[in-house]
Amino acid sequence: MKVRIRNFVSEMRSRSVFRAIGAYTVVCWMLLQVADVTFDRLPIPASSMTVLIALVIAGYPVAFILAWGYEVTTKGIVRHDEAGGRAPRLSFVPFISLVVLVTIGSGFGLYYLSQDHWIQSRRSIAILPFTNMSESADTEYFSDGLTEDIRTMIIRLNEFRVVALSTSYRFKDTFTDVVSIAERLGAEVILQGSVRRYENQVSVTARLIDGSDGLQLWSETYDRQLSDLLPIQKDIARQVARALHVVLPVSAERRLRNLGTKNIEAYDLYLRGTDYLRKPADQTTLTLAEGFIRQAMVLDPDFASAVATMCKIHLARYKLSRDTNHFANAETACQKALDQGKDFSEVHLALAGLYQASGDYAAALLEYESTLELNQNSTDAYIGLGQTYILLDRNAEAEASLRRAIDLDVSYWASFNAMGNFLFDHGRFLEAAEFYKMFVGRADDDSRALSNLGAAYYLAGDLSEAAKAWEKSLAIKPTRSAYSNTGSMYFYLGQYEKAADRYAQAVNLSPNDYVLWGNLADAYYFSADMKQVADVAYRRAIEFAEGRLNVNSNDIDALSGAAYFYSRIGEKEKSAVLNGEALAAAPDNMYVQYNSALIHAHFGDQHEAVSALEKAVLLEYQRDLLLTDPGFSSLQENPGFRRLVSGDET
Repeated sequence: MKVRIRNFVSEMRSRSVFRAIGAYTVVCWMLLQVADVTFDRLPIPASSMTVLIALVIAGYPVAFILAWGYEVTTKGIVRHDEAGGRAPRLSFVPFISLVVLVTIGSGFGLYYLSQDHWIQSRRSIAILPFTNMSESADTEYFSDGLTEDIRTMIIRLNEFRVVALSTSYRFKDTFTDVVSIAERLGAEVILQGSVRRYENQVSVTARLIDGSDGLQLWSETYDRQLSDLLPIQKDIARQVARALHVVLPVSAERRLRNLGTKNIEAYDLYLRGTDYLRKPADQTTLTLAEGFIRQAMVLDPDFASAVATMCKIHLARYKLSRDTNHFANAETACQKALDQGKDFSEVHLALAGLYQASGDYAAALLEYESTLELNQNSTDAYIGLGQTYILLDRNAEAEASLRRAIDLDVSYWASFNAMGNFLFDHGRFLEAAEFYKMFVGRADDDSRALSNLGAAYYLAGDLSEAAKAWEKSLAIKPTRSAYSNTGSMYFYLGQYEKAADRYAQAVNLSPNDYVLWGNLADAYYFSADMKQVADVAYRRAIEFAEGRLNVNSNDIDALSGAAYFYSRIGEKEKSAVLNGEALAAAPDNMYVQYNSALIHAHFGDQHEAVSALEKAVLLEYQRDLLLTDPGFSSLQENPGFRRLVSGDET
C-alpha cells in the first residue's frame, strides 16, 4: 500500500500536478483578493462573491485532471503521453493567463445575469421594540436603543425590507397578537425580544416569528458582559438571515464589522441621544439628544455614527426653527461625519440633507445616489431624492421617487407625509388629504399628521373635517403648525384678533420662522386695533426670510415671501425686484403667483393682480378662498376678479 502511494505521488510530480495545483491556488487567491475589493463597487449581484468562491473550490478537481493529462511545453499544450519528456516545459504563465481570461468572461456573464435574470427576492421584516425587563424603568432607553441598532444591522445586510422603526413602536407594550401586527405592518416575519440589564451584565432574548401563522422560526438567549453588546447584535442579524435561508455575501459581513465604537460608555450615551431623537422633534427633545451625543463624541471623537447623529440634530433644529445659526453647525458635523465614515449610508444621507437645505441640489442628488449605492432600500433616500426633484421642478421624477418610497415600505409614515406635501403644494388637496390620512394611521399620536390633514381639508373647502382634525391635533400637543393653521382659519373668517393670538403662539414656539412672522403681521395689518404694530412684524419677517436666502439663494418661497413683506412696508421698488426674480425662477409656482397678486393688489394695479390670480387658479389655487381673502378686498368690484371667483372666465 505504501509503495502504491509513493508511486502515485512520484507520478504526480512527474506530471507537474503539484506545480499546477500550486499555481491554481495562487491565481485563485489573487482573484479572490481583487474580487473582495471590487465586487462591492460593481453593479453585480451581492452574492457573486459566494458564487466565485464555490467556482474556485469546484475548479480544484478540474485543475488536477488537466494537470494529470496535459503538459504545457514550447510546442503548446499537449497530452502527457505525447510529450514524452522531449519538449521543454514552460512555466504556468499561459495557464494563468487563460484562467484570468476565463474569469473576466465569467465576470461579464455575472454582470449580464444581474441585469435581467438574477433578481433576488427580499423578505420583509419588522423589528418590534425589545421589552425592558430591567428593574429600573430608567433603562428603557437601553432596550429601545438596542432595538434600533439591531434593526440598523439588519438593514446593513441589504437583504431585507425592514419596516420603519417609528411604525413598529406603535405596538410597544401592546397585547396585539403577532399575526395581526404582521398584517398591519405588511411584514412577513417579526423579530421581537426582551433585554435585562444589571450592573455590567446584560441578558438579551430574541425571537423570530412567522407573520403568517405565528410560529417561532428561531430564538436565542444571550447572557454576556455589557461590553459584548455589539457582538450580540451582529449575531442576531446573522441568525435572522440564517433562519430565513439567506446566504450572506462577504459584503454583508463587512458591513456588520465596519460600524460602532469600542467604548461602551460612549455607545451607552449614543443610545440615550438617539432615543430622544426618535421622539417628535421639538426644542426639548433636540436639546436632550444633543447633550448625550456630545458626551459620546467626547469619549470617542471617531464615533462616526454619533457625529452623523449630531449633524441630523443640527439640521432638525434648522428645519424646526428656520434659525440660520444652526446651519453652520450642521455643515461642520456633516463634513466630520463624512471624513470618519464614508462607507456609512446614513452619513451620505445627512450630507444630502445639508446640500438640499443649502440649495446645492446637484450635490444633494449625488449624495442621495451615494446613499442608495450603499443601501438601495433606504426609504429616506428616496424621500429626499423626491424632495430634491421637487425643488428642481422635476415633478414627474419627484412623484415617482416618492411613490417608490411608499412601495418600498408601506408602513413608513414619512413617505405618506412627503407625498401629501407634494400634492398639497401642487393644489391637489383632496389627494393630499388621502395621503395625510394614511400618515395619521401610521402615527396616531403625532399632532403634525392631524395638522397637515386639517390644512388639506381646509383648502379643499371641507371646513368641518378641517376643524375636527385641528382640534384633535391641539388636543394631542399644541404645535407650531396647529397654531398656525387654526390662525389661518380665523384669518379667513375675518376674526383677526383670534388669528393674531394663534399666530403669536406659533411664533413663541418658533421665533425665527419668517412665515409665522408674516402671518402675524398680516393679522395685525387687517385688524383695526393692531395695525400700528404690523410694520414691526413685517420687518422681522423680512429679516428671517433674508437670513434663509443667505443660506439658500434658491429658496423661492423665502424670495417670494420677502417680496410681499416689502410691499406691506411700502418699499415698492424693492418688492418689484424680488417679485420679478421669483416669477422668473418659478413661474409655475402657485404661491409665487398668489404673492405677486397680493403685491399688485396692494399697489392698486388691479389688471396685473387679476392676471396673477388667474395663473394661480390654473395652478390649482382654491378660488373659494379669494372672496374671503382681505388682501383682495380692493378687487371685489373688478369684473375680471368677479368672473374668476365665480368660475365664469369666458
